[in-house]
Amino acid sequence: MRNLQFLLINLCYTLSFLFISTTTFAQLTSPMVINPLQTNLATLLPTPWVARHDLTSAQYQTEFNNLTAQGYRPKVVSGYAVNNQARYACIFEKPASTVPWIAYHGLTAADYQTKFNQHTAQGYRPVQVTGFALNNIPYFTVIFEKQTNPPQWVAHHGMTSADYQTKFTTYIGQGYRLIDVAGYTVNNIDYYVAIWDKSPSQQWVAHHGMTSADYQTKFNTYNSQGYRVQQVSGYTVNGQERYAAIWEKTGSGLFQARHSMSSGQYQDIFDNLYYQGYRPVWVNGYAVGTSAQFAALWESKSGFSATDMQNIDQAVQTYMAENNIPGLSFAITKNGKLVLAKGYGNADQSTSELVSPKDRFRIASVSKPITSVAIMKLIEQYPTKININSKVFGTGALLGTTYGNSTAYTDNLKNITVKHLLEHTQGAWDNDGDDGVGDPMFMNMSLTQAELISWTLNNQSFERAPGEDSQYSNFGYCLLGRIIEKVSGKTYEQYVQQNVLSPMGISQIEIGGNKLANRKPNEVVYYPTSDAYASYMNVERMDSHGGWIATPIDLVKFMVNVDGFTTVPDDISTTSFNTMITPWETGAGYAKGWGISGNNFGHNGAMSGTIAQLERRGDGYCFAVVVNTWPSSTDKYAGKMKQLLNNMINNVVAWPAYDLF
Repeated sequence: MRNLQFLLINLCYTLSFLFISTTTFAQLTSPMVINPLQTNLATLLPTPWVARHDLTSAQYQTEFNNLTAQGYRPKVVSGYAVNNQARYACIFEKPASTVPWIAYHGLTAADYQTKFNQHTAQGYRPVQVTGFALNNIPYFTVIFEKQTNPPQWVAHHGMTSADYQTKFTTYIGQGYRLIDVAGYTVNNIDYYVAIWDKSPSQQWVAHHGMTSADYQTKFNTYNSQGYRVQQVSGYTVNGQERYAAIWEKTGSGLFQARHSMSSGQYQDIFDNLYYQGYRPVWVNGYAVGTSAQFAALWESKSGFSATDMQNIDQAVQTYMAENNIPGLSFAITKNGKLVLAKGYGNADQSTSELVSPKDRFRIASVSKPITSVAIMKLIEQYPTKININSKVFGTGALLGTTYGNSTAYTDNLKNITVKHLLEHTQGAWDNDGDDGVGDPMFMNMSLTQAELISWTLNNQSFERAPGEDSQYSNFGYCLLGRIIEKVSGKTYEQYVQQNVLSPMGISQIEIGGNKLANRKPNEVVYYPTSDAYASYMNVERMDSHGGWIATPIDLVKFMVNVDGFTTVPDDISTTSFNTMITPWETGAGYAKGWGISGNNFGHNGAMSGTIAQLERRGDGYCFAVVVNTWPSSTDKYAGKMKQLLNNMINNVVAWPAYDLF
């Protein structure tokens, strides 16, 4: 096939969101028509967009109605059939100005021809068409535009492979170029719908009937020659994938192309690319057997440079290889804006599920800053019930004499305050094991929290007086959770979600489960499973000191709401913030739920199945990073992982200006 010249038209855009509906319908709706839009939306540049996939005909109609009412228009619509049910994938844009347009879906061949004749007589032309078959009857989607001074064009549908090749050769010989092509199968015979026009162009090339391997080979070859794939259509012949595609020698900025993606893989890759600053510019759905597959293209014209992203990927992959990490996810904010989030490796090795930014991980002791903020919020809400110096145990104290027996209530116990628990200066129950007893939170795993607290008060003595020294205590933060419950009248999880996280716009942080069977939606698998889900991993009991699961995106969203910077208003008062990050003594490295290092503060987490790090830097960056194993012999407390993210931030040459929150 011959090469011609073409004209590149640059499009402005911004990032929006991806939504997938899971409701199913069987019926087809009638073709849709919308009157041409005349609205001038220039003030909304760059162009917002919305993408959907796996929509039934009814769902697509609903989304179409909702989005077009908001000023969006379809730019790409792909119809496909899965288990003899119609499905649609699409991309809508809200352009600054638009030509009149009309769109249909679910058209039979006869209906399509009728609409074609009707609208072309009115000055419209088709710009994008796809075909698919239900019960071996072909159906079509089409977008028409009424362009000013359009180039000469021709369009055909229902072409066999030989017909298509003949017309292709004929039209190219007459000075046309291929601008749209889609393959579809009826009775196991491949057919094609295509559009040619005489618009100017740079070099281009097109192929059809390619196997997946052929397409990959041609993609690599043309990519090395400076071509960029513009469209790709998947279909099957004799149960085997086939592809038709168009490449053009053009393009600036980063781009990504994927094919043979399942619905889940497409979603994971979509999420990962979205949080790297990419937007979808093409999507095509097709069926292989009884499953939907997708081919898609993305562009990034305002994000990271190729060099910066390559350096980031290389650094992460090196760290993962050196520490035998199955999956890793991170998120970075700059001056309150989410500028990058990405997942690597596997969320579930047994299914080869990829890590995406939507995946949740156990965050271990990164739970402690959440508890600290909750205590500060509690003090603000209930000033007559609790303050930083409130006593915890004894008659009239926050927890009274509910736990343990009378002999446990020594002067040291009754002198413990909320401040002591936040700072790990309570004088007992540390996890260093130097008292010969060890961390009570990893003992007596069958006991409830209340039973464990009573057992600990009765059986573990004080090593020092409260306030004398700081010795890390998971148990102390377990007590803080019970204080929150006593003062608020809610469970710890309810109070934090309703009073801390929800006001920040966070809804996906929750307490994790103990066993593999108790995984929450979008939660990764932890490795080795024999340790991560062992009987001593009572994650639910760890709630306020180590029980939360979260995405890195939600963790940095939490951080920017309590970071002390003015870019995003803090969710706690300035007084509470200053109290929270004041070290327990001058020059100490720990405050109240936060490790302190100069102008930086954060917290690490480590337990079987995970390590995590949440950090706020003094220069306006915040980051969160998690993995789904514990490399206890190589990076026991996430120090190397923390340095990985610090180096990553320091080495980026140019940051994007967008906000992906």
